[in-house]
Amino acid sequence: MGNLQLHQQSNALQAWGTSGQGRTIFATGSQRQILDNFTQLSQQQSSEGYHAQALVKAVNSLRGDASPVNSMLKPNHPTRRLLIAGGFEIEYELNSYYGGCQTDVEIVGIRLATGEAENFKRPALWQIEKNERGALDFPPKPSSRLTPTKKQPGSAKIPVKIGVNGQLGATNDVPTLMASHISHGDTAKRRALRESGFQLLYVPPENSAWVAGWRTLKSLGNQGSEQQRKAARILAQHMLEAHQQNLHVEWTSQGEGAWVLIEAMQHLQQQQVDLRQQQKIFLSDHTRSRFSADRARRALNMNLEDDKWHNAAPGLPQTVGGEQFGLAPLLSAGNDLLHHTPREERLGKTINLTYQTGEYLFKKWGAAGVAGGLAASTGGSASLAVAVVKALHNLAPTLIASIPGARNYYFKNTGDQLQNLVNKQQKR
Repeated sequence: MGNLQLHQQSNALQAWGTSGQGRTIFATGSQRQILDNFTQLSQQQSSEGYHAQALVKAVNSLRGDASPVNSMLKPNHPTRRLLIAGGFEIEYELNSYYGGCQTDVEIVGIRLATGEAENFKRPALWQIEKNERGALDFPPKPSSRLTPTKKQPGSAKIPVKIGVNGQLGATNDVPTLMASHISHGDTAKRRALRESGFQLLYVPPENSAWVAGWRTLKSLGNQGSEQQRKAARILAQHMLEAHQQNLHVEWTSQGEGAWVLIEAMQHLQQQQVDLRQQQKIFLSDHTRSRFSADRARRALNMNLEDDKWHNAAPGLPQTVGGEQFGLAPLLSAGNDLLHHTPREERLGKTINLTYQTGEYLFKKWGAAGVAGGLAASTGGSASLAVAVVKALHNLAPTLIASIPGARNYYFKNTGDQLQNLVNKQQKR
């Protein structure tokens, strides 16, 4: 009896592939057959083989120490995970089959979602190019992974340009409208973009409440829909792909697309990815705090060379979610001062921030509001304080601009002039 070998069930858990180092991947007979079929298909030079390569690579990524950036937790199920890509989903359990502290992966379901992506019901990456009529359009199928093109090779001079749309209405209008945002409204750049094409992480539109921006207002731009959360995971994986391929990429989000872009950046930030200043972002008409974006792009070591990296109309979602009622610029300036400013430039930046804070308080509360606080704290006359605050506010730009040397610098704002003057004195 001791030598009797029991027949192993065909549907029993068995290790799949060559594990080597890292986690072992287990699957039942049916799931192993699916994985084996995709492994064989991945050897073919075809569009199906291309998608099969992406799936096999995604499964093997589960062997790593950390969970992939495009994986999600299942609520109330601490061991269940979902790996998300544009054309498929892989559901798996993270348990210990060998005992001890070793965690292993059990594949419990592989779902192809290529049809949903092709029908624009699921977030996916698309290569936007001109159609036979010369108009920008979607191709027949989305891309399974980020790849450079001949016209946009991903070099420092010619980066890959990728957009993330917000609620732009009809699907057919999205390529043209996103081209306007990616080119920052510049006619010559838009014309060049039409010739080169660009890539787009298309996020399908939500319900009418989303179109009106109510979800953004309710959550101050911090809560996304399930569709957006999936899109953010997919986008994070594409950002990581670009990093692994050493590509230079410009990411442009429009409207609610800022939520997806910033969320993706924060996923990479959690894994402490260093993008080596090869990727940069532009938030167009953004509805999520640009302070969150600024903090993430600095933590990821993104390209920060462009002073103008955001633009927004004065709408309610933009003011509440994107600008945080005007606090976002101040919070970004404070974060930059504390964590990213050389010692010899801190005094000038502190003065600049102090001036900007005064400007913010004056615009928010008016002369009477600022003066009221001043009078209460000093025990002075409120009417006199109002007069003093108004005079200082009106005269400050003129007085500062009249200081010798102030006009030697390009004029951005009065606070910037002060900062340049003080830093010049500090460096002497």
